[in-house]
Amino acid sequence: MQLLAIILYNNTGDRRILEFEPGSLNVVTGESKTGKSALLDILEYCLGRDSLQMPIGPITQTVAWYAALLDLGHGRAFVARPAPLPGRNSTQRAMLRLGTDLEALQFAELEADVDSNAVREQLGRRIGIEENLHEPPPGSARHHVEAHLGHAALLCLQRQSEIDDPNFLFHRQGEQGMAQTLKGTIPYFLGAVPRDQALRRAQLVAARRDLKTAETAYRRAQEAAQLAGAALSTLWQEAYALGMVATLEEPERAAAVAELQAAIAPAESRPAPATDRQSATRADQLVQARDTLRHQLRAVAAERELLLQQESTEVGFEGAVRTQTARLSSLQLLGLTPEGSIPLTACALCGSTLTDPDPSVADLDQHLRRLSDQLNGIEAARPARRAALTAIDERSDGLRGQLRTVEAALRQLSAAASAVEQLPQGAARDFMRGRIHATLTSLPAASDAELQRLGQLQEFAQGRVSALEAELDPAEEREQVTSRLVAVGQDMTTWANRLQLEHGSSSVRLDLSRLTVVADTEQGPAPLFRIGSGENWVGYHLVAHLALHRYFVRQNRPVPRILMLDQPTQAWYRSEVDQRSGEPRSDTDREAVGRLFRLIYDVVHELSPDLQVIICDHANLAEDWFQDSVVHNWRHGEKLIPQEWIDEATLGPSAS
Repeated sequence: MQLLAIILYNNTGDRRILEFEPGSLNVVTGESKTGKSALLDILEYCLGRDSLQMPIGPITQTVAWYAALLDLGHGRAFVARPAPLPGRNSTQRAMLRLGTDLEALQFAELEADVDSNAVREQLGRRIGIEENLHEPPPGSARHHVEAHLGHAALLCLQRQSEIDDPNFLFHRQGEQGMAQTLKGTIPYFLGAVPRDQALRRAQLVAARRDLKTAETAYRRAQEAAQLAGAALSTLWQEAYALGMVATLEEPERAAAVAELQAAIAPAESRPAPATDRQSATRADQLVQARDTLRHQLRAVAAERELLLQQESTEVGFEGAVRTQTARLSSLQLLGLTPEGSIPLTACALCGSTLTDPDPSVADLDQHLRRLSDQLNGIEAARPARRAALTAIDERSDGLRGQLRTVEAALRQLSAAASAVEQLPQGAARDFMRGRIHATLTSLPAASDAELQRLGQLQEFAQGRVSALEAELDPAEEREQVTSRLVAVGQDMTTWANRLQLEHGSSSVRLDLSRLTVVADTEQGPAPLFRIGSGENWVGYHLVAHLALHRYFVRQNRPVPRILMLDQPTQAWYRSEVDQRSGEPRSDTDREAVGRLFRLIYDVVHELSPDLQVIICDHANLAEDWFQDSVVHNWRHGEKLIPQEWIDEATLGPSAS
């Protein structure tokens, strides 16, 4: 996308058409207060920005519509925006026309039929901006952001107040939330994220949703199986106590269900029931099993407490041993060796014989080794103790489950005995058969095979999520961004040296995390705000944006092939005389301005016809290549807004 023309319309239908050359350097030169800076605001407004930022004055008083004719490479686009209503500075109303041979429309043909969002979306799609979405890290307060034409325009514009700002590198960077937006969208424009990133992120969202569904289904099936297992175990214990099944130990689930179903079958096909005496004995066995389980549970709890006490005792012992070890280890600093050392039997001060001689170096070294062995023994024992505690906890959980089952069976037997205490034992069994039938009917059908199937579905969903997360790895994205910024930094370094910028001979790079230029000096990294003078700030802004656009062109990235700079030479045009003439009086200033414009000219010429640079400035150099680049020269009374428009707006239509 390049700019062919900016068209202004007044209320009477007159047009002011400003044409530009695609694929070349376009200089709009002129005196102050001629409307040069307004061109950037008009272009940004026509690219879909809702607010019109230019100051209130002759332009806002006379212009009814702002329009831009754009070259899309494979066609043209005509975008027109009505001026905001009086008292307002923004609107979403717009007009968009697409075609191959479009020209500037007449005032009568203007009609707002779309909004600014449609302008950004349709133009963005035609220059190659695909669906994309930047997701901030988990837990971040930032919102998702999808790069569009408005974000690409931030890389194409530099206001007069921005191009020499040491704190901000990009257009509108200082606005609230804009820095995070730039950090989120620049990787896409650099090509550091895959083209189908939006599709993959959508697939990841769907995969995570499927995983959550699979996890929920598997968890519910497990819970249902556990509840069914507990209910079945209780039922089995009751049936055994009443002599309806043969063994106290419950078989696996399918066999248990089969035996219980046989126990409630018609009388001619069911097994012979146990006698009343046998039923009482079996009930006693349940009571004994309960007591045994309680005893085992208390024993396990005692073992666990003992292990915990040992661990607590070891903490104090280990601290004391480590203190002694640290003290004895200091002997190694003296360079003493245990070989050939003998104990000291005489006092070093008075020479008297010691009853208990001081230990020799060999004795101390041996003691140090014993303490070290003890510490090593403690460290070696810890994994075994943790494993033992885990095993004890698992065994305790199993015993508690068995105990709950037996106690539930005894409670049910007691409740059933109360309900049928006046009835014979056969009636109690009939009552139990009804309970068995009701329980088996309500049992969930979550078999082992079903649980295995649900588990496999969960594993498959987890694998899908993991694969997509690996493809969208933020670390990989950062590495891709860094790799591309290296290429950008090489051009920045070359051009900074050519412009003779401070630290230009060092390695210069773009720091995306801080959105600034950094020069790596011998004293350390120097960000832009730590590099002095407005000439350096302008120079580093220029080389950064030229290097980015050179990368965009060479890699065919979906960014408009426009770079508009407002007053890049303001640091050298300090007087009204210089601004009127367009030539700095100082030889040093003329050389610096010449280097600046020649660099831009050479880069545009190298990339022609794929880059258009538009500069609005006071400069009007005498060199032929510069004069060939001048498309509008607003001096000697010529301005952006014709004087007759201003007179007409001030005095009314009769003045014309």
